[in-house]
Amino acid sequence: MEVLKTLLIACVPAIVSGIVSFFLAKSQAKSETNKLKLANEHEIEKLMEQHKVDIDAIREQHRLEMESKEKDHQHKLEIMQKEHENELIRKESERENTVKYNAAGSIMTGLFNGMLGGAFNSPEIQGEITKKILEGVKATPNESQK
Repeated sequence: MEVLKTLLIACVPAIVSGIVSFFLAKSQAKSETNKLKLANEHEIEKLMEQHKVDIDAIREQHRLEMESKEKDHQHKLEIMQKEHENELIRKESERENTVKYNAAGSIMTGLFNGMLGGAFNSPEIQGEITKKILEGVKATPNESQK
């Protein structure tokens, strides 16, 4: 029994000391965990705020890019519209010029046909033409003999 008393005297304080140490370590761990949570909470809040700022900056950049692309698109549409209008004006001008030149050509053809046709059909001009052709034919052999 003496051995049992000695063991109890040695073991009981060690067990009590171990239990007390366990609870103290547990409470210290909780307090450290709470301290880390508070410190990390501030870090998390800072990171969340930074994330919000970054998101706002990205949205603003996206908005500016979209405005720029919209302006470029609008500018290209205006250029295409002007080119289309210029093409229509050019085609209309070509049609007008074609009509003018055809009308002028018809008028000039009619005038020349009327004037020259009438002149060539007159007997006096026909006689003169025949006379000149005969003179030319007669003069040609004489010149070739020289």
